[in-house]
Amino acid sequence: MRLRCMVVAGAAVLALAAVSGCGGSGEGGGVPADGDGQSVGSGGRLMDSETNGRLSFPTMADIETFVSQRTTCTDLHMEDKDTEHEDDPEAVGVGRLWGIKERGVCWGDDRNGVTLMSVDDMKSFQTQAQKHEQDGWYLLGEDFVVTGGSTTRADLKGSGILAFVCDPEDPIPSGYKQEKALVDGCTLTDFIS
Repeated sequence: MRLRCMVVAGAAVLALAAVSGCGGSGEGGGVPADGDGQSVGSGGRLMDSETNGRLSFPTMADIETFVSQRTTCTDLHMEDKDTEHEDDPEAVGVGRLWGIKERGVCWGDDRNGVTLMSVDDMKSFQTQAQKHEQDGWYLLGEDFVVTGGSTTRADLKGSGILAFVCDPEDPIPSGYKQEKALVDGCTLTDFIS
C-alpha cells in the first residue's frame, strides 16, 4: 500500500513539472510573455489593471498594428487637421481642444478612410465627441480612438475596443458591456453597430 502511494505521489510530481514547463516567460521554452498574456513584440498592452481593463496603445505604430491585425489599414499618413473642415476650430483633430496628440489616416478595403488618433486627454475628447453627437462613430481604447466605415467597424467588433454612445434613444441590447464614460450621459459599450 505504501509503495502504491509513493508511485501515485511521484506521478503527480512529474505531471506538475511537465505542466509548469510549458509556455510562460523565462527559461524552459515557450514564447516569452510580457506579463499580460501577449507575446513580446505584439504591438502594445492589452487589458491591464493600470488601464481599467481597456486596450492601451500609446504610439501611432501600436495603434496601426492593432487595427491592421483586424482590418485593412494601408497607406498611413499623418494629418494635423481634418481636411474637410480645416477652417472649423471645433473640427476633430484641430488644436488641443479634442485632447488629440497625433492623428493619422489610412485606407480600408472599401476605400473609406480609417482615422487613428492617439489621445492624451480622453475627457476632453469625450466632451467634444458628445457635443458633436456622432453616437457609436468613435471607437475608444484607454488612450486612442479609431473611426472608420462599416467594414472597419464590423472588423473591430470583439477586439476589446468600445463604442462611445450618448444617445438615450439608442438603447444597448442586453448582454453587452456598458461602462460609464468620462462625461455624464455617455456610455462605452462593446455593442458596435
